[in-house]
Amino acid sequence: MTNENLNTALNNVKEAWKYPELFQNTSRSERILSGVVGSYLLFKGLTSIFSHPVIGATGAAVGAGLLYRGITGYCPARDLAEQRRELDLEDDIIIKETIISTEL
Repeated sequence: MTNENLNTALNNVKEAWKYPELFQNTSRSERILSGVVGSYLLFKGLTSIFSHPVIGATGAAVGAGLLYRGITGYCPARDLAEQRRELDLEDDIIIKETIISTEL
């Protein structure tokens, strides 16, 4: 991760703290649970990265994602699912003509 990416992530966290109503799409209980589980997974992943590198790196990455979700209250996966649901609802059928046949 470069310094630019780290600065972007930190700026996103600062903006989320300043204007939480613009970025939050998770409930308070989800945020707390994500923060606790993310902290635990990040800690366990970092402590086991030398004995089990793949498992440790995976745990640290998932833990960092959950911790970010818990701190900011924003879940990108949920945001994508909501956008997809909105697109699915917009597929309405519009009837422009009605033809009635009287022949039997």
